[in-house]
Amino acid sequence: MQSVLKFLNSFFEILEEKRIILFIVDGLGIEKLKLKKFKKNVYKTVFPSSTPTFFYSFHSLLPPKDHGFLEWYMRFKNTIVTIPQWKTIDGKFLELEKDVKKKEIFPFKSLSEILHKKGFTSVYYTPYSDSIFTKLTSRKSEVVKIDFLSQVFPLREADFTFIYWPSIDTILHERFKDEAFSVEKKMINFFIEILKKKLPSHSVLFVLGDHGLTKCEKRFLLPSIETVYPVGGGRVAFYKGLEKTIVEKVIKKRKIPATVLELNEIEDFQGKINKRCYENFGEAVVITKRSFGFKYPFEVQKGKRKWDVGSHGGLTKEENQINIWVYEK
Repeated sequence: MQSVLKFLNSFFEILEEKRIILFIVDGLGIEKLKLKKFKKNVYKTVFPSSTPTFFYSFHSLLPPKDHGFLEWYMRFKNTIVTIPQWKTIDGKFLELEKDVKKKEIFPFKSLSEILHKKGFTSVYYTPYSDSIFTKLTSRKSEVVKIDFLSQVFPLREADFTFIYWPSIDTILHERFKDEAFSVEKKMINFFIEILKKKLPSHSVLFVLGDHGLTKCEKRFLLPSIETVYPVGGGRVAFYKGLEKTIVEKVIKKRKIPATVLELNEIEDFQGKINKRCYENFGEAVVITKRSFGFKYPFEVQKGKRKWDVGSHGGLTKEENQINIWVYEK
């Protein structure tokens, strides 16, 4: 199965002949859509199968082992932050050039900059246009804030158009596959059909998700081990500076249904690994088994967490495979 990174790196060749409109629906995975006259292929997404990991790869065109930003919770200096929001676990958004530097957030040449250098124009539609991550990853591109998909129209003229929409991921996390999910898929299907009709000549439309989600029946509290906090996401966690056997012993004793590996034992992390992976996350990786998830000791529980149902980051087919639909005009 081809990697999504191979797909992302094909953009430049396509742009020599056609415009690209890329519609990314967060969390869509291998969910079915009823798209007429589209071709569909299945790709393997990045590991961990999470939005931060994917978008660091998307904007840098690098695999996770090279860019080193691996999940939702990350160690940063003397605290833990959520990325790409760059927000501390105490709720403080880090201020650019005061609390955090550009090179710490995104120390790469972005896709939009690479496109600009090659002579291609680009426009990014996103609800998160004001975030520091978006600002640093969309340099040399026009950025349009959208609160509704209808605000994509009329389409700006550009060689590369990127549309990001988070609704499926939000619903699956909070409610999983209930009636709202079914209706939202129909609405997205309807939007894509409108988008298809409004495509400019000599263009190609791609529709895909960054990852999928699986149902989480129960969550287990990950302990601190030898004063080391775990970081990571809903279904994968990392311990820094601890041997695999030590972590494995504690996880087994606590009866947490998970597998413990060293980072370099994972297929996508063979060979040279960026030191950022070890510094910000860790070398001992804990991957939960199907139907289970993690809670972290630093998380403040205020009533029912919104991530109680759907989750991702692990190694199941539902999380790791994505459909990519293609329509050419």
